Amino acid sequence: MSTPFLADILRFFTAFVLLAAVWGKSRGFAAFRDNLTASFGMPAALGKLAAPSLVAAELLLAVAILGPYAGAGMPAALAMFAGFTALLSYKFVRDGAFRCACFGETERNLSGLDLLRNLLVAAAIGAWCALAGGPGLPLHAASLAAGLALILTVLAVEFHDIVNLLRTH
Repeated sequence: MSTPFLADILRFFTAFVLLAAVWGKSRGFAAFRDNLTASFGMPAALGKLAAPSLVAAELLLAVAILGPYAGAGMPAALAMFAGFTALLSYKFVRDGAFRCACFGETERNLSGLDLLRNLLVAAAIGAWCALAGGPGLPLHAASLAAGLALILTVLAVEFHDIVNLLRTH
């Protein structure tokens, strides 16, 4: 597998994970906003500002990464994932179970698997930062890279459930 091809898989993967987060939060936006204020103890007025700001930031990063600004969007996405993961890890260790709704799932608590998933996504973004800078791929190769990235995105979004299914078998 060539370096530009792997870099494009990682770029598409990052953008698709961000879009999945936007989609999940947007589907049940009120529940996400309420969960954000309850889980992180912020006032409702701040939650009304923070929730749409977070969704907008994820969407803008995804668009930048898919468009001509991957060089700026990917490091920003890395900073965002690192920050989220640090905050979620701190709260998880300090308070134990709480709901994150990272991808819109409001019915289950955050788990160590969710933190591991975030670390793996951050590692993928870091790998892109190390690999990027090569020539662009032709459309057919970029389409294949996007398809592979979609598969990885489904695995990442459903990581908690997939690992638990594999544990039971």
